[in-house]
Amino acid sequence: MSPVAKLIPRYVVRGALPYAVLTLVLLTAILFTQQSGRFAELALYADLPLSLAGEIAAALLPSVLILTLPVAVLAGIVIGFARMGSDSEIIALRAAGVGTWTLLWPALLIGVLASGATAFLHLKEAPEAARDLRRAVVQGALRKLESPVEPRTFNTEIPGYVIYVRDGDKALGTWGRVFIYAHEQKDGSTRIVTARGGRIDSSPEKSELVLSDAVAMKMPSQQAAERSYVVERLDQLRLAIDTGRAGLIESLSKKEVQAEELDWSDLKRQARSESVVERREAERTMQRKLALSAAPLVFSLFGGLLGVRVRRGGRGLGILLSLAVVVVYYLVSLLGESLARTGTLSAIVGEWMATAVILLLSLMLLRFDSRPRFEWAKRLSREKQAGVRKPRAVQEHTLGAGRSGFPSLLDTSLFRTLWMSFLVGFVSLVSIFIIFTLFELWRFIGANRVPAGVVARYLLYLLPLVAVELFPATMLITVLITYALLARRSEAIAWWASGQSVYRLMMPGLLFAIAVGAGTWLVQEHLMPAANVKQEALRTRIRGGQARATTGTGRQWLASIEDRRLYSYEFDEQPGALIEPTIYELDGEGVHLARVITGKSGRWTAANQMVVSEVETVSLGGAGGMTVERQLLPELPLSGIDSPQVFRPTVDKPSQLSVLALSSYLKAAKQRGVDVSALAVALQRKYVNPFSVIVMAFIGMPLALAFGKRGAIVALCVAVGVSVSYWGVGGGFQQLGNHGMLPPEVAAWSPPVIFAALGTYFLTRVRT
Repeated sequence: MSPVAKLIPRYVVRGALPYAVLTLVLLTAILFTQQSGRFAELALYADLPLSLAGEIAAALLPSVLILTLPVAVLAGIVIGFARMGSDSEIIALRAAGVGTWTLLWPALLIGVLASGATAFLHLKEAPEAARDLRRAVVQGALRKLESPVEPRTFNTEIPGYVIYVRDGDKALGTWGRVFIYAHEQKDGSTRIVTARGGRIDSSPEKSELVLSDAVAMKMPSQQAAERSYVVERLDQLRLAIDTGRAGLIESLSKKEVQAEELDWSDLKRQARSESVVERREAERTMQRKLALSAAPLVFSLFGGLLGVRVRRGGRGLGILLSLAVVVVYYLVSLLGESLARTGTLSAIVGEWMATAVILLLSLMLLRFDSRPRFEWAKRLSREKQAGVRKPRAVQEHTLGAGRSGFPSLLDTSLFRTLWMSFLVGFVSLVSIFIIFTLFELWRFIGANRVPAGVVARYLLYLLPLVAVELFPATMLITVLITYALLARRSEAIAWWASGQSVYRLMMPGLLFAIAVGAGTWLVQEHLMPAANVKQEALRTRIRGGQARATTGTGRQWLASIEDRRLYSYEFDEQPGALIEPTIYELDGEGVHLARVITGKSGRWTAANQMVVSEVETVSLGGAGGMTVERQLLPELPLSGIDSPQVFRPTVDKPSQLSVLALSSYLKAAKQRGVDVSALAVALQRKYVNPFSVIVMAFIGMPLALAFGKRGAIVALCVAVGVSVSYWGVGGGFQQLGNHGMLPPEVAAWSPPVIFAALGTYFLTRVRT
């Protein structure tokens, strides 16, 4: 082989591979962040050790790489060839007699290697990672069950029980001043248990509540004809409870639960099963794994044929074409999966439908001649060239306005480029995000027969959360593309030659970042809280679960600040009153029950005063509180009641609360002595989110100007590394804050401050 023949394939590989690696790192980081967010609540409230959290992260990575590898191959090849076409390098190679195959086979080589890696992930790593993920999640849940009750919080996770513990050591699993509400399903009676201390004794077979110095009272149903009360006092009381531990241990001991967790040999064995359902599921899974494993090779063929035909438009056109192909491929793949699941098509036809479509498009491209078909791109190029033929007017306007006014023509051009690049980048990332989300949920959509309208509403309500998560990455890409092109075309040098500094050149980018940061704040505060409540409920419905409430009946529970009263009620927003309230008053020590007040409604007559109507009171007195006295009253005034605002229903997930709502929730929780370290960090991170957009711009602009002359690839690679480090450092500081090892302000604000300082360092390396 001649040196020239060796040089061309190497040049093609060097032109496509950096873009493929860059796309792979960027998409993997974004999707990994999205996937790991599903397990954040478990890691946060179960206090998982770092080793177990690391196992969950490692188990998530193969499933993310399976989705991002094909897209990275397509994007790398299309963008690489598009860049060569925009620089007229392909025309020069054609003129030198280089054929299509000589240009294509290096791209196919990349596809073969990527397909091999994808097949290894599908057939070997992904099933094992799925099993490891299930095992790690179950172990985390078991760890949480060792002491499922947080002091000074209501726990409704144990079926049939509401548990409130005022004191205790979560690490030791010991409780102090325990209140337990148990609803008997058979006769509708209620059992109230109070105890001075308690714990959970767990074994593989069962779990028991072990209570010391306990008083138990059984109250009849409101509809019962005979009102009789039973009170007993015990030095020790054991209550058998179902914490779900047996089911979790059974799940942990299972060798396989889903087809995605089966190795190839196990899938082949299941495909010969006598069960029709299991056989079809195995066949679909096998064909899907094979089709997705071949996707990088198919994408490399189509991307190479498409890329060699692009003459104008460069990387931007390559990104748009890659996005369009990815959307088409995964939509057709989801359609084929749905048709195969319903039995309309066979497993082979349904799972390979998307691959067949891309191959058909590739054959169509092979039949065309080698002349460029993207006439609109040529017209766009001619218009740009026509605009460049007016340097004098541009120079005069730029210099005049640049020295004395704002905005100048260059500022206007930068704003327009920033806006268009941001819009294209955001739409691209959101499209990929949604496609992968649908791909993850599609088997639940088909199995549970979820209507298309429910899925559409879920995606609509998901958009605010996606926007807040993707705005920083989109801003980084936007400023890199815009300012790297300025440096590449030597426009920045012309700007500096006119007497303007790099700080003046960065002003449009910073102003644009501030505007996007303000938009992030508006979306986070006004759209995301309500949208997250709806999208999480819809996601639960899609996956076949039930929406969670405070209790099974939807009643709210609240503990008063002075530890003397517990409330169970429904809140009526219109008049601001309580519906069917039940108030449990405790003795002076806050340990045992002294009186139970049940009414039809409760309304505030003053700031701290309430009148309960149609009241039934049950008082415990006598020696040891064993005497029961029942009384019926038309009204009962109560003093020392908390304000109506405290009783309003709320949620405790930071993503479902605005800054003001989360601040109010924190204040109320602090007054009750609840550990709010994690929520305090979440509050500070809400303040940080808009500044993250500005920090990304502040890092990206000096990087683009410093490395832009060396090539956009170098600048993008450095920036992607910095952004991934930013997310990693932010997650690390957040965990330190969640565990109380750092103050919330330090944990949340340290990453942007550190990386802003890093951006300042990069700025000092740029010619000013």
